[in-house]
Amino acid sequence: MAVKFTYIRSYSELYEFINRRLKKLKPQLGEQFSSLMKRKLNYTYTTIHVELTRILKVLSELKSQRAFYIELYRVFTGENISVFENILKKSIKQLRSIYNDILCEIDKSKDRSHEAYVMRIGVARMLSIYRRINRRVLKLREFLSELAKMPDVRGDYVVVIAGLPQVGKSTLLSKLTNTKPEIGVYPFTTKTLIAGHINVEHYGKIVLLDSPGVLDSPIEEKNIIEYKTILALRYLADHMIYVFDFTENFYYTPREQFNVFFSLKSVLGDKPITVVLNKVDQLIREQINNTVKLIYEVTGLEPIPISALSGVNLDVVKKILVESFIKKTQH
Repeated sequence: MAVKFTYIRSYSELYEFINRRLKKLKPQLGEQFSSLMKRKLNYTYTTIHVELTRILKVLSELKSQRAFYIELYRVFTGENISVFENILKKSIKQLRSIYNDILCEIDKSKDRSHEAYVMRIGVARMLSIYRRINRRVLKLREFLSELAKMPDVRGDYVVVIAGLPQVGKSTLLSKLTNTKPEIGVYPFTTKTLIAGHINVEHYGKIVLLDSPGVLDSPIEEKNIIEYKTILALRYLADHMIYVFDFTENFYYTPREQFNVFFSLKSVLGDKPITVVLNKVDQLIREQINNTVKLIYEVTGLEPIPISALSGVNLDVVKKILVESFIKKTQH
């Protein structure tokens, strides 16, 4: 299943929540005014403390996940999880210190108006602690929303389908598995990972991930959509299917496709790669033979001519994946 986390309030949501509740806190029968101020102060402290602790728990749960999620957080937010953790721990200490200081001030005061003033100052100071981390809170919420779109990547053998946008990765996934990803006519239709599964009797489950298209650019210049492919290959993949498209009207040149291939190959390391030449139903036999030869000469890997749309040679691709999976389990 996809990673799930508790809902986190933004500063404005927390402010409104506390403000509404404080207005509803009324003096109890025979209660002194200072006691009411302390109850309001305590309610504010407790509510903010719970929220800060909740965020810490979410970050801890994130750190317990695969390295893929930890690294994606770093790319998405621009900092390591530990940075936010340390800020939260300091915030909790500051919150407690402010709470204790204001309690002492109320105890020292003999004037109702001053007690009310001190309480309001205390509430404002405690809320300001949360306001200072609000940018990170919003970024974390956005990240968690992104994670909610992620598929279940648990399996015994993970295969990432990679290539430039619009080479036919989504169609290939849909034909190799029962998954029905969104398939469009524009680049970057796939903006997140999409999973499908192949069950191999007596051995387990192969997970196929349709990844966002990657452009021919340095890795450090990749956007967050492309980075999902980079990180999936680095931290999740046991195997990569790289898809080439050499049809006449394709958006990208052979050079760009080769550049991306070698870039992703360097990320994958020494794990198995299956190269496919897609859309051969749109090529004549001479074009197919010449392209297969070219890809082999450049990559050192003989591509499998396929048509994901019409199913040509997909049984060959599936057989290779199953054999690679079984080979891994035997070692």
